[in-house]
Amino acid sequence: MSMAESARIVSKYVEGLVVNADVSETPIYNIATQTNASGWSLDRTNGIIQWRGFIDLSGYRIQNSDMVLSPMSVSCQYGGAFLSTAGATDPGGNIFLQYAVTTDKVDDLEFGAGGIAEPLVGFIGDNSEMEQVIYAGTEAWGPASRGLAMVNMQKMVFGDAPQIVGPRIYICIRGLLSPAVQTNGGTSTFVDTLFSIPPMRFVIAGMSEEVPDHQLLYLMARQYDLQQTPDVD
Repeated sequence: MSMAESARIVSKYVEGLVVNADVSETPIYNIATQTNASGWSLDRTNGIIQWRGFIDLSGYRIQNSDMVLSPMSVSCQYGGAFLSTAGATDPGGNIFLQYAVTTDKVDDLEFGAGGIAEPLVGFIGDNSEMEQVIYAGTEAWGPASRGLAMVNMQKMVFGDAPQIVGPRIYICIRGLLSPAVQTNGGTSTFVDTLFSIPPMRFVIAGMSEEVPDHQLLYLMARQYDLQQTPDVD
């Protein structure tokens, strides 16, 4: 963002990763060597992945600037397909994926159990308010009937897209990987599964604009207050 009021796009690229689940090993999960997977961490016992980072805005504005970024459109773009396989050709397992773009640093993101039944940020068990959530979502991916591709079974997104006054936009991702299940003789068991999550890009398109001093101070104070007060409504 320069000092001129105009349309702006800021984004963050997150590398994809490939995870192997070998159900006969302890721990079961490992990040495959064919992927860089920069920034990703893995709970190798429970198959929970997480990533945290931020978009640095400090280089886009000069000191004491009254400019804010007002989001108009926010999205998570995928650079490839979700794939999962059990063996050479059999359909794979399930991927539950959550992501959030916020004005508050998410410092309480734990591996837990994946948290797929609750929002990743902005709720009573989290340290942030919904008003700090620019964009967030929960997605469930399942295997296609044949082949390696996966289908998006559910997608829920939310966010308030507040005006951004801080020097950083924080991003966090969490996922839960569930191996494929095969039934033989009435008995269902987990089988070795490979998961491939594509690269993703978080994009915020909006307006860089100047606001009056009193409005800027209000936005800054409001953001600070939200970060200090737990959501216990």
